[in-house]
Amino acid sequence: MSIIVVKIGGALIAENFENVVSDISKIYLNLKNKYSLVLLHGGGPQIDTILKQMNKKPKYFKTPSGFTTRYTDQETIEIAIMALAGINNKRLVEALQKQGVNAFGFTGIDGGCINAKRKEKILVLINGKRILKRGEFSGKVDNVNTEILNFLIKKDYIPVIGSLAKSEEGDIVNVDGDRAAGYVADALNADILISLTDVEGIYKNFDNKNSLIKEIKSFQLENLLEDLKGGMKKKAYAALEALKMNVKKVIISSGLSKNPISNALEKLAGTVITK
Repeated sequence: MSIIVVKIGGALIAENFENVVSDISKIYLNLKNKYSLVLLHGGGPQIDTILKQMNKKPKYFKTPSGFTTRYTDQETIEIAIMALAGINNKRLVEALQKQGVNAFGFTGIDGGCINAKRKEKILVLINGKRILKRGEFSGKVDNVNTEILNFLIKKDYIPVIGSLAKSEEGDIVNVDGDRAAGYVADALNADILISLTDVEGIYKNFDNKNSLIKEIKSFQLENLLEDLKGGMKKKAYAALEALKMNVKKVIISSGLSKNPISNALEKLAGTVITK
C-alpha cells in the first residue's frame, strides 16, 4: 500500500475545496487497499481575513534571501490557532465526514506530532535595511512523531493536520505548510507528496499558461528557483527539501480541477518533480 501525503493550501480552502473532498472520498472508499492518504493543510488567507475583521493589518516582510514571510507576533499566533486548529481543520473534517470519510483532525502540536525550532526573531528587509524583528512565533520543522499517524492509518482514519507545531519550549508555533508536509512525508516514508494549490503547477514563464512544466528533475528545478515568484518559489523550495530527504516524488498541481489527486497520481495534471 502506498502512503500519499497531500498538502492543501489555504488559498484552495478559501476558494473551492469541494473537488478535493470529493476525490479524497472516492480514493478512500474505492482504493483503500492501494492508497493511504494523509492530509496537511495551511491557512494563510484565513489568518489574514480574521486579522482584517479585527481591524488588524497582516504583517509581511521580504527576507534577505528573497522570500516573503509573515511576521507572526503574539497577536497573530492567536489568530493562526483560530484559523488552523479551528475553522480550516474542522471544516475539512466536516466536509470529509459528510462524504463518508472517517477523517480525524488535529494540528502538529497535538501529541507532539510535529516538532519545530522556534524562530524567536527573524531578519527582514525594511527600506533596504536588514532589521531583526523579535517576538516571532514561527518555527522550522525539526522532526515528526509518527506514532499517532501510524495508528490512525492502521485504523483506516485519514489524518487531517493543521500546520501548527510544538516548539522545544512547548509553545505553539506557525510553520510553513509545504515544508511541514515534506517532513511528514519523509517520516512516513511516503511514496508521493502532492501539493495542491490554486494554479496548474510550475510554469517556465508564469504569464504564459502554455509553459507548464509537466516533469522536471530536482537539479533542473534548482536552476529555475531564481525565476519563480511568490508562493511558487516557496513551494519549489519545499519540494526540493522533501526530495533531499526520503520522499521519492513531489507533484505540484491545481486542486480546482475535477479529481485533482487522482489526476496527479495518474500524471494527468500538475508538475512532477523527481530526484
